[in-house]
Amino acid sequence: MKKLLLLVLTMSLTIISKAQSDSSYLELGVNTIRLVNLGLGDRTTDNDVWNPYMLTASYGIKRFSIRYGMGYTSTFRQELPSAANGQTTSDTTAKHVDLRFGLGWEIGMGQKWSVKVGGDFFSSSRYSGFEAKFSNESGELVENIHEFDYTEKGFSPFVYIQHHFTKKVSVGTEILWRMSGYTMKDSDTSNLNSAQIIKEYEGTKRLLMAPTALFLNVRF
Repeated sequence: MKKLLLLVLTMSLTIISKAQSDSSYLELGVNTIRLVNLGLGDRTTDNDVWNPYMLTASYGIKRFSIRYGMGYTSTFRQELPSAANGQTTSDTTAKHVDLRFGLGWEIGMGQKWSVKVGGDFFSSSRYSGFEAKFSNESGELVENIHEFDYTEKGFSPFVYIQHHFTKKVSVGTEILWRMSGYTMKDSDTSNLNSAQIIKEYEGTKRLLMAPTALFLNVRF
């Protein structure tokens, strides 16, 4: 009897394990449009128009899924002193970080197509800095710094449309409705005086982001 129960238990665990394996997946994706734009230097990107996420990961169990996305951009440029710029050295820095975490529900559309609907919690930060160094008429080294900080947090419902080439490879795009609050800080400092000019702002945003991403996905 004990052997029979052990056999039944073993078979049950095997079936459950197989069912879990068949109904769950891990999917990793890369935004090919953002990938093409890498290495374009200081070219500006409108972050309220173009999808900011470079990499995505999604774990699904049957029709339910959780997903994660991130985007990161960092650029630096230095202008060397010359007669054309009055012997001024200037450094320009820019950093963008975007993160999201969300939940989704899949609507089956056959073997080749699927649609996921859900919502993300997201955060976004932007930093830009400009520093200029030069010697004035008295021979003093002058350093002027301008910095801009932007932080945004909010919630974003999404519709994700996916075309499956095979069971493992697919492409997808998404429509986002972003609802967020933001803060901005704009500051100017100089070593010539102790005065620091700081301007601060806060506000809200409501933004419908068109399907400006093309994610290439691989499922495991």
